[in-house]
This record gives sequence, C-alpha cells and structure tokens, in this order.
Amino acid sequence: MKKWMALLLLAASAWFVVPQTTFARLPYSTFYYDGNQSTWFRIQPIYTPEEAFSAHFEEPVDLYVAPDDSVYVADKKQDRIIVLGNDGKQLRAIGDEEGKGRLSSPEGVFVTPGGLVYVADSGNQRIAVFGTDGKFVREYKKPDTTLMATEQFVPIKLVVDRRGVMYIALNSSYQGLVRLNDKGEFMGYFGANKAQQSLLTWLKKLVLNKEQLAKEKANLPRPIANIALDEDGFIYTATAGSFGEGAVRKLNAGGVDAFKNKTFVDAHGIVDVAIDKDGFLYNIDLDSEQINLYDRTGQALFAFGLVDKETQQSGVLGFPTSIGVDSRDSIWISDSKTETIHKFVRTEFGNNVLKALVLYSDGKYEESKPYWERVYELNDMYNGTFEGLGKVYLHEGDNHNALTFMKTAFDTEGYSKAFWQIRLDWMQSHFIALIAWIVGILLALRYGIRGVRALLRKHSPPASWNRPLADLRSFWYVMFHPYDGFYRLKEARVAPWIVLLLLAAAVGVKLASIYGTGFLFHPVELSEINLRNTLGLFVLPWITWIIANYLVCSVKDGEGKFREVVQGSTYALAPYFFFSIPTIVLSNIVTLDEKIVIHTLNTVMMLWMAAMFFVMTQVIHNFDFVETIKNSAITVLTIGMIWLFGFITFGLSYNLYDFFYQLYKEVSFYH
Repeated sequence: MKKWMALLLLAASAWFVVPQTTFARLPYSTFYYDGNQSTWFRIQPIYTPEEAFSAHFEEPVDLYVAPDDSVYVADKKQDRIIVLGNDGKQLRAIGDEEGKGRLSSPEGVFVTPGGLVYVADSGNQRIAVFGTDGKFVREYKKPDTTLMATEQFVPIKLVVDRRGVMYIALNSSYQGLVRLNDKGEFMGYFGANKAQQSLLTWLKKLVLNKEQLAKEKANLPRPIANIALDEDGFIYTATAGSFGEGAVRKLNAGGVDAFKNKTFVDAHGIVDVAIDKDGFLYNIDLDSEQINLYDRTGQALFAFGLVDKETQQSGVLGFPTSIGVDSRDSIWISDSKTETIHKFVRTEFGNNVLKALVLYSDGKYEESKPYWERVYELNDMYNGTFEGLGKVYLHEGDNHNALTFMKTAFDTEGYSKAFWQIRLDWMQSHFIALIAWIVGILLALRYGIRGVRALLRKHSPPASWNRPLADLRSFWYVMFHPYDGFYRLKEARVAPWIVLLLLAAAVGVKLASIYGTGFLFHPVELSEINLRNTLGLFVLPWITWIIANYLVCSVKDGEGKFREVVQGSTYALAPYFFFSIPTIVLSNIVTLDEKIVIHTLNTVMMLWMAAMFFVMTQVIHNFDFVETIKNSAITVLTIGMIWLFGFITFGLSYNLYDFFYQLYKEVSFYH
C-alpha cells in the first residue's frame, strides 16, 4: 500500500512540474462588419501587437513608412525626425542643432521614392527638405500671393506627388490643402471640405434679413486633419466630425472625390488614414477608440485595437497620432501619450481573408477560392466567408451552392442573381408543365366558383346563416364600393365573432408575411424574430387609431358610435388582406430586378387602406369632405400624442421599478 502511495505522489509531482500550454490573451477584441446586416460581430484577431518601440521619443506626432520600410517619425518636442528600421531600431536622426536645418515643433513628415525628406516644420512656419543623407537641402516659406495674405502659414501635414507638387494641410485652415510646386509657387487651394448645412442654418436664411445674417457666425467647412498618398497618385484626406460623412475622401488631380462624400463607419473621431499596397484603408478613430480597416470602396471590414489614455499595457494605445502600413502589411502607429511607436502584424487568419478579398475584387475568382476555403477552416462563423464562396460558386455556375451560401451571408444581391438563373433553368425545363398548371388553375377557379354557386342554390344554407354570410361578403364588397359598403355597416350590427374572425384573419396574414415572405424581401433569421413585438407593432396602431378616431370625432360632433368605429376600422383592413396574399406568393418568385412588382403592390395597398379609413371616417361620423380631412389629420396627431404619453409613462414606470429593485437589492445585501 505504501509503495502505491509513493508512486501516486511521484506521478502527481511530475504532472505539476511539466510545463503547461499557455494561451496569450490580447488586450482588445476584434470585430468584423457585416454590411448585409449593418452590424458588428466579434471574431478572432486579424492583427496582433508585435512590439512598442520607444527610441527615447518625447512626443511622436506623425510617422511615414518609406518605400524601403524604414519608419520616419516626427518628434515634436525634440524638434527632430527619428528614423527607425523595420525592426524598430533607431538608424539616425534628422534635424540640425543650429542653422537652417534646425527644426522647431515639426508635426508632419513625408519621404519621396527618391529619398528626399519633407518636413512640416510648424514652429518655423515652413516646409524643410532634407536629402537622403539627412542634410538640409532647401526650405519653402509662405508663398507670395494675395490669396494667402490673411492666413498664417503653419503647416502640420503634407504629401508630395511624383511631379514634386506639395499638398500641405495648415493648422485650422478651412480652405483646404495649400498646393505648391517644386519652386514654392502657389498653385491654389485643393480639396476643401464642404460646409455643413444644418436645419438651423436653413431656418436662419429663411427668417433673418441680410443685415442680421451678416452678423451671424459663418458656417465654415471642417479643417483637414491629415493627408495620405497612394501608389496611383490619389490623395486621401482625413476629417473628423459629421458622424463619418466625408471622413475619408479620395481625391484625383482635379480634386474630385471618388468616394463621393461617403459616410464611413466608425470615423467620427478620425485621426489619420493609411493605404496599403492592395488598396485597403486603415484609420485610427478616437471616437470608437479602435483601428478600423476598410476595403477599396470604403466599406468597413474589421475593427480592432483599443485606445485608453490611462494605459500601461502593451498593445493598448494611449493617444494615437498617426498610422502607416509597410510592404509586409504591418501597421505602425505613433502614440504621443505612451511616447512609443506601436507595431501590429497580421495573423494567419487576417492574411487569408484579406488575400481572398483582394483576389476576388481583382476578378481572380479561381485563385481566391483556396483562400476562402482556408478562412472557412479557421472560422466557419464568419459571414464574409459565405459571401466570398457564394460569389465564387456564382461565377463558376454552381447556382444551388451559391444560393445556399448567399442566404447564409444575407447577401440579397448575390442571392437574387443565383435565384434568377435557377428560375430560368427550371422554367426552360418545365415550361409546358407550367403552362398546363396555370391553365388548370384558371379553369378550376372559373368552374369551381360556378360549381359552388350552383351547389349553394341547390342546397341553400339555413336562414340563420344568411346574416353572417352577408357580413363576410361585405368584407370584399366594401373594398370596391367603400361608400355604399360603409353605409350598410353603419346601419347593421355585425356580430362580434365575425369582427374577431376578420381580425384573426388579418393577424394570420401578418404571420404569413413574417414567415412566408421570400428571402429577397425579408432577409432575416426567422428564429431570431421577436414575434410578440412584431405583432404588437402591427396591432397597436390599429387599436390607437380606433381610440383616437372615436375621441376626436366625438368632440367634433361625429355621429359614429364606438361599435361602429370598431366595425368600420376592421373592414377597412380589407386591402391588406387581399393584397398581402399575392404579394407573399410573388415575393418567393420574383428577383430584385423585378422588385417593382412587390413595391407597386405594397404602395397600392397602403394608399387603398388610407382611402378606406378616410371614407370610413366620413361615412360613420357623417362628415363632409373638408371636415373629414381636418378630423383625420387631428386623429393622426392624437395618435402621436397617445404614443408619446405611452412612452413617457413606460419610461417613468420602469425607472420607478428599477429604483425599488435596486433598493431591495441593497437592503438584501446588507442583511
């Protein structure tokens, strides 16, 4: 026994001595943006922090990754440009201690393919140029032009195109970039943002006279915060504010924005923008406190990283000031808070998914397929994989697989293309059978209705059924003869069970539309539908209409009784019932190219229903046409007030409940 105990203790000791597998947890989360659902989902990392390099920085405010992958950093406090190798080691410093090469608070740096270093020497109010050896070459001061007579020349960022033309962002300048040629001559302003016209500005122009408007503060465009240049010569400007509208603009030589003032997701607090060799865009956003990655069109792809001013953790940014990307797709970020330069590298997953996106966007579908399949192996929950493979299958003509993958990715456009081809193939194979089915259905409807009528004449229902059947037939009759139909309803007393039956039928049609509408026109996950809320939003407006209509029209001397308003409002739903059924069927047949059919049916249905409720109000309450318009408008306004009162009551009730619940938890905790 003692021998076995000794062996057991020895085995346990050996188990604890053996090194265990360790897992490094990143200090931030990574998300991908699903454009089809317009929401973010968490995903495995596409970039991980490699290292943070100090090199004795004091205030790094800008960086530029040169063609040879060396990194030039503008240190504002030390009045110099620090050059790092791709391994993060300091190679040299640019900026003389005395003379013309001495820098003062530099805020921007740019390196040409030939190795010339341009510095936005803000403190000296100039552009300083240094050679490949780091020696001062020349400077560009404020150009002699009347257009800039009243503006301070304080450059903060710049880029230089292949012709040697400089595009310079000035401190707090709303007129755009200053453009100078290689001789320092002024070539005009370039790429200014548009002034934002708010509702208040429009109202002021409408109400105030010229003298009053002259005293108002001018509505100026937002200043450009940063600039970048891609390999094709496009200039990218970064501008914060306006909730991402025009946050990144891609300007050609003529100043035309290829992004057309696009609203970028998570770019309200943009600091800088960078472009890699494949055309992907990267930005740092202080509002979302993340690094964002976009495709060539500006569509959001991924978000990662974390900004925390109190950080003391590797991989977390304190106050990022600039971003750059090297030829190996590593990301470099200057951080003035932690006085470091951060380097992030791509993961295997990031390499595969971005390579797949590049190949597909270049039209290399076959080449992209292995990368998509590898992405699928690494993460089978990433919707981009389904969309990518779906497009590949669509290109290969495998429409059934494409349909499945597109539906999983909620890609309605791709799904529509695959469905159109499948439908075409089916119709070509079953054309004769389809015609026979259509003819058979038409004949069945025609002679079936005749047969039912003949049967009813031969075997008439009991007399007690005459009234309920007449009330049910009125549901169809009132739709085409609203005035006559509602007059009949006003004089009749419809049985409550018939009203409930018609309402149940309307709810049934709503359920059918929720679960039976085709994917192209209802692209949602059916299992995630909140049925109670959906039906509530369908029933509550109808109930609110009845209450508001009865109250308003009673005050306005309307003759309608509450029972009559309920009856009329029920029968006014007839267009919804009769239009929804063919719409549901057609939504499973037509494609997005034929969506006009669905939209037309829905528009006609809504207009028809509005006309029905209008006529119902006029007939039931015995109003003339003008009175009906006024009282209907007041009814709609009353509905809004009822809903507002309901929201306020619900909010106050919830706050009261939460107060007592928290009080109960506190008392329970101390006892």
